[in-house]
Amino acid sequence: MLKILDKIVYIVSLIAAFGLIGAYLSPIINPNTFVFFSLLGLAYPYLLIGNFILLLYWIFRWKRRAWQIVVVIAIGYPTFRTYYGTAKTETGDVSYDLSLLSYNIRYFDVYGWSNQKNTREKLFNYLNKFDGDVICLQEFLMNGNPDRRKTVIEQLHTYPYYYIEKDMAIFSRLPILHKGHLTFAPGYSSSCIYGDFKLGKDTVRLYSVHLESYKLGKKERQFMKEISSGLKGNDIPEGVKNLTTRLMIANKNRAHQAEEIQRHIDGSPYPVILCGDFNDTPLSYTYRQLSRKLTDSFIEKGRGIGNTYIGEFPHRLRLTFPDTIYGGLYPGGYHAFGSLSDQGEDKEGKLIYQKIPKIIWWIWGIILFLQR
Repeated sequence: MLKILDKIVYIVSLIAAFGLIGAYLSPIINPNTFVFFSLLGLAYPYLLIGNFILLLYWIFRWKRRAWQIVVVIAIGYPTFRTYYGTAKTETGDVSYDLSLLSYNIRYFDVYGWSNQKNTREKLFNYLNKFDGDVICLQEFLMNGNPDRRKTVIEQLHTYPYYYIEKDMAIFSRLPILHKGHLTFAPGYSSSCIYGDFKLGKDTVRLYSVHLESYKLGKKERQFMKEISSGLKGNDIPEGVKNLTTRLMIANKNRAHQAEEIQRHIDGSPYPVILCGDFNDTPLSYTYRQLSRKLTDSFIEKGRGIGNTYIGEFPHRLRLTFPDTIYGGLYPGGYHAFGSLSDQGEDKEGKLIYQKIPKIIWWIWGIILFLQR
């Protein structure tokens, strides 16, 4: 009986291991080339937990197959760090060159999504009390109503400088030297604005972005709520199909948007800080494109679970990247310096993509060897 159970669990272990390896590859493979890996990237936390459970089983059975899972989990440690911060807690006084806040305020709760009273007033109070220099707001205003815009500007009275473009806004206690926005192709529901700020002798360009969401409709949201309580068999295939289609479309669109933003960042004459609502996880092509030449501030200074979203996808993150290409001044009270040429990074990206099959076979060869 145990031998039969071992065989079944072994097959499940192979599937889980391949799934986790596929998730590791999701940042490398453009969803517009092969979208399947981007879906595995979304499932990373669950695949990781599943492999841990299987690891415990093989340890309990005292089988060498446990080493297969150990290898697969171990090679993903850099990925794990983007989900769980391990930075040491700062002690003593910390000096800040620039302090900023990025916040998707969801149109100041205009439709009562929070189900709480006085959310709008609480938001204004929180933003005005923020002891920093700049706030970047996504989903700022639902439309261009001039009266509503004027009211919001008056409410944020502690910020004398501001730049508003569509549903994006930057409010600042520092002068905005230059400002602008990116125009995406028609059909994309995404936004990107930027502003230049003088910090001592340096000038820094701050980008605030809001990339394509999954646009889950009522059917998809209802399906995700009911799936745990059990649906009729006929409903599940249709629900999975609708949900998967939404995910794939959004993943592909964000890939295009990330590439366009990265091209604009490459042309910046100043050090860059990138923040916003990316609607994606660290294990994604979007993340890799935008972080290639930047330092993830969560990895550098974050501690604990990096979850900043509560909803249908509980592991989805909002990310902030300070620039490391030029060296300079960054949020969080730390300096990051580095030098990475555009040419070198592009070559590295192509090499990694070309070596994907060899990497897979080498990893799997080690796993099979450990199984002996």
